[in-house]
Amino acid sequence: MEIHFYPGQDLLVVNKDGSRFARFEAMGGPAKIGNDPYMAEEPTWPGQYIIDKAEAYRTPTWSTSKLVWGTKLRDMPSKLDVWYALPSGKWGSLNQLFGGNVRDDIMDMYKELYGKRKVPDTWVFNDFGPIAIRWFKDLNGNKILDGKETLSGQMFHTTPNNEAEIALKMPVRLIPSHGCIHLKPNDRIRLFTIGAFKRGTSFTVHKYNERYKKI
Repeated sequence: MEIHFYPGQDLLVVNKDGSRFARFEAMGGPAKIGNDPYMAEEPTWPGQYIIDKAEAYRTPTWSTSKLVWGTKLRDMPSKLDVWYALPSGKWGSLNQLFGGNVRDDIMDMYKELYGKRKVPDTWVFNDFGPIAIRWFKDLNGNKILDGKETLSGQMFHTTPNNEAEIALKMPVRLIPSHGCIHLKPNDRIRLFTIGAFKRGTSFTVHKYNERYKKI
């Protein structure tokens, strides 16, 4: 099985045994470097890669991605705070994590996504969705992440907006990324089901001017 992404067409194609197996809408970064002052948008870089793993991703680079998707929350209105579950079983303070009074911000974000102003039971704001699929450039040809190889900072993932659209049974509208590849939540599930994200799967990002030729 092979995966091919055509960023110029917002098209992801999964091939099996040399024939077309499935097609999905997917959206990467812009064709040229953008001008976002926080972190410039970049192309989804063309090349040959290998799928490595899927994980609940978190990073301090993006504020709302400091917590993994699904982290349990506890509203603490008397303290003007929201607590979050720690791996130890204890609770941490979101005010301390983010350095300010964030309870109102959390309720505002939830209302924007789900239409209700409340503190949710779990964290649903991670920019990379519930799970991210990672890949790497295979330098020695053994399809294993080793030696001097590193995981790409670009990855497959959904977005909080699209997860909310699915939950509310609304149409899912993909938007361009900062370089990653955005998937629709239901398509992510199907891609896992057909084995597209199995570790060791070959993955090609084509150039923006390349077009998929129907087999």
